[in-house]
Amino acid sequence: RVPVHSLAVAGVQLEFPTEGEVLRSLNEVLVKQPDAQLIMLSEYTFSGEVPVKVREWCQSNQKYLLAGGKAQTTSGAYYNTAFVIGPSGKTVFQQAKKVPIQFFDDGLPAEQQTLWESPWGRLGICICYDLSFSRVVDELVRQGAQGILVPTMDVMSWGEYQHQLHARVAPVRAMEYGVPILRVASSGLSQLVGAKGRVMASTTIPGDGDIFGG
Repeated sequence: RVPVHSLAVAGVQLEFPTEGEVLRSLNEVLVKQPDAQLIMLSEYTFSGEVPVKVREWCQSNQKYLLAGGKAQTTSGAYYNTAFVIGPSGKTVFQQAKKVPIQFFDDGLPAEQQTLWESPWGRLGICICYDLSFSRVVDELVRQGAQGILVPTMDVMSWGEYQHQLHARVAPVRAMEYGVPILRVASSGLSQLVGAKGRVMASTTIPGDGDIFGG
């Protein structure tokens, strides 16, 4: 395994935000979580790739950003994708969802799973539903993942019980594999979970605009 370096993270809960709302929230992260090196947004934050102004924000503030969006294909279909934007303002890594939700318009299944060789170690990405499948996480851990990033779409209309139920998955997975997990949902509960399954930071329900980190 490559050495693990401490990584300060922050997450923002936003459900189908406008570009302006994203930029305002990112600026708020600078105030509330100024040490954060990686900022994460939810699955489907954007309807396409990460917009130019958001990329410019990453470059101006020298931050890494992970955000959900869509990678279009030449046939008009798409992959539900997590994009990682670096301090250069360019995409440094992307991973599509391995298990799209059945009977939903959730994109094509990812053709492969790879790890982001980040400045802090090898990080795997599961998109929402992916975390519920051991075969998806198994592959990331087999490749040497030292942490898991999980952009998630948990809509506000679910209600508290369903949010609480879905929030049980990340602590179990973290304990099972012995790796920390950052799970950022569109609405509560988002979580930062340690490698032993302890929730170290979380948000509220529904928590629109909540910022957390660690």
